[in-house]
Amino acid sequence: MGIGCSIILFLFISYHLSFDRYHNNATNIYRIVTDLHIGDGSVDYDEGSPLILGQTLKQQMPQIVKEAVLFKKRSFTVSVQKNKGGKQNLFYENENMAFANNEFFDVFAYNWLSGNAQTALTRPNTAVITAGLARKYFGTDDAIGRIVRLDNKYDIAITGVLQDNTRNTDISADLYISLPSVKGMYFDIEKPLYNDWQFISSKNNVFLLLDNERSKSVVENNIPALVKRALKQDAAQYVFHLQPLADIHFNSRYNGAISKPLLTILALVGIALLLIAGVNFVNMATAQSITRAKEIGTRKVLGSSPNGIFWQFIAETAYVALAATALALLLTFLFLPTLNSWLQLSLAINRSVYLFLAVLFIILVFAAGFYPAVVLSRFKPVNALKNIVNSSNPSSKLSRGILIVSQNTVAQLLIVCTLIITIQVKFLKNADMGFSKDAIIMAPLPQDSAKANLAYLRNRVNNVAGVKSISFCYSPPAAPTNKGGSVRYDGKPWENFTENSIIGDENYLATFDLKLLAGRNISATDTTTQYLINQQTLLKLDIKTPERAIGHKLIAGDFSDKPGTIVGVVKDFHSRPLYAHIEPTLIAAQPNYYRYAAIKIDRSGQHDIIGNIRQTWQKVYPQNVFEYRFLDQQINDFYQKEEMINKLIEAGSIVAILISCLGLLGLISLIAVQRTKEIGIRKVLGASVANITLLLSKDFLKLVLIAVAVASPIAWWVMNKWLQGFAYRIDMQWWLFALTAAATALITFISVGYRAISAAISNPVDSLRNE
Repeated sequence: MGIGCSIILFLFISYHLSFDRYHNNATNIYRIVTDLHIGDGSVDYDEGSPLILGQTLKQQMPQIVKEAVLFKKRSFTVSVQKNKGGKQNLFYENENMAFANNEFFDVFAYNWLSGNAQTALTRPNTAVITAGLARKYFGTDDAIGRIVRLDNKYDIAITGVLQDNTRNTDISADLYISLPSVKGMYFDIEKPLYNDWQFISSKNNVFLLLDNERSKSVVENNIPALVKRALKQDAAQYVFHLQPLADIHFNSRYNGAISKPLLTILALVGIALLLIAGVNFVNMATAQSITRAKEIGTRKVLGSSPNGIFWQFIAETAYVALAATALALLLTFLFLPTLNSWLQLSLAINRSVYLFLAVLFIILVFAAGFYPAVVLSRFKPVNALKNIVNSSNPSSKLSRGILIVSQNTVAQLLIVCTLIITIQVKFLKNADMGFSKDAIIMAPLPQDSAKANLAYLRNRVNNVAGVKSISFCYSPPAAPTNKGGSVRYDGKPWENFTENSIIGDENYLATFDLKLLAGRNISATDTTTQYLINQQTLLKLDIKTPERAIGHKLIAGDFSDKPGTIVGVVKDFHSRPLYAHIEPTLIAAQPNYYRYAAIKIDRSGQHDIIGNIRQTWQKVYPQNVFEYRFLDQQINDFYQKEEMINKLIEAGSIVAILISCLGLLGLISLIAVQRTKEIGIRKVLGASVANITLLLSKDFLKLVLIAVAVASPIAWWVMNKWLQGFAYRIDMQWWLFALTAAATALITFISVGYRAISAAISNPVDSLRNE
């Protein structure tokens, strides 16, 4: 069990460590990232950077070999005509399409099935597709020259087919559209995209391939001068630097998938399970020394040396470890599909696992077998033949006690960590976010939806039975990414804090049940710009009451410095996941930026309601696919990483408890055998079953309680450090540790007490006669 769990954890850790390591020159690839320094001393971290910075660096720095651009696209509705004159098939693609320049395939390694990597993305309205997506669209990966239509507007010709992306990459798409296509498809953003030094978005990724690793510092040292020349007095706010490719998967500041400390914790869990199993083996081997005393004495009398007996027991340990390894590998093969489904991964046994097991096997044999082999090989022949062994002397008992305490300390740590992580994840999912998230579906709007179409869609959807309200917005509250910028209040200078910008229409408050504290809601009919602000904004602007802000002027940098008026103040709510504190937030209507329809529906009959919404949607947008997700499910996905780690540690804890209990059960069984004569004499002299059970159990309970005392402060320190990563977190109450201690003591008593009672109720006449 210990080896099997370590295999799974090894697969999980090595899978994450392998991300994007397979690219040629991976050590020389860097992404330009942005640190936006705010006047109040805080820093906003963004994985994106302005395209013009990469272009300028490439022109001026000979150390840069290639520059790759990946401009990610949110979603497309793709229409495909499989056969000439046939029906158009519609597909909705979300977060798997991007614009890329031609050098992208020079920087990153892809397997080309057809097409020319040097010219595939040089012309507008061309694209490179993965084989899997080609088969989905055309039924074959022979897609060169085929046409796909995006959002019923843009015809794109396929010029290359790639082998499907590997799972261990953060830099991928299924359809790469040529970067020159931006001009025809999004002419309004083409100029700022290429020329604006402040056009920064997490969707704009610029990668540099350097000539060697030493060039990183040279390139970074030249960036401040370029930024100073371009942004002048604003340059101090923008700090750009190079992020190594190997850091992208792990750096949470720039949207990394998992942190290395979490992988370290999982590695320690694997080591802990092996430690617990190894301690069991050592304890059992040394405790059963009395049963092998005559064998050892006989071997020594017949000429065996201590060295020979030592290697005999090492060999026996090797046989046990080899059998355990084979069974663990078999169980891993059998249960890996279930585990992959459980963890939503694609782990697989590979050559590195066999190398890992070979090294692990050698370590286990000597780590677990060395001490018992030394103890047993040192028996004196005369004492061994007389069954006089030192298994009960003080030093032996102390060694065994230390091992039991160590074993249960590790198990206790895992139990406490599992309990706290479980409660924290549950807290994150059920915390009051300050808005309603239940029974709300988020449906992506077709690109460039006309205002008239939106009004028509609203009227039609509102007429569907079971629909309570519909709001058009850029994103829901608590979205992982939002817009933002600084503000000017009442003609004062720009504030030294950033305001989180939420774009939503006049129904945003009603749909998400946001509380209006003062003023009024934004209006659909007003032509002037109107803003709603939250309480945190009042605090930052030093406005004492909500009523005092109403009617004052506000300029938002995120809305092209357009002047507006504060018309209302809403109660604070979480505009981002619970990793961060509630930020100053404004809400404004900007129809050009609407990306979603948020539809609040009744809790009952949701399947039929959504079906009716789908029919209505298809009538308004016949060329687009209706897709949706429930908002509460989206929010739960923010904490998917914590939930996955919790599952792994929880499984490890269960295994740790089980292995510990098996060890204690085996140990008490052997000790009961060793003390058979003592138990018989005590019963003859009048000792009760309860007395003997307590006699055999109390030492184990003491050791387990010592383990609890040792593990509790360590667990508190570890989990306190982990909880610091959340702005909103649970308090670690004393009862969590008391409950864990009580549960551990109960499990120990059940494990040990069962065998102790069996020994206590045995017939003393039989034990004394045998003796």
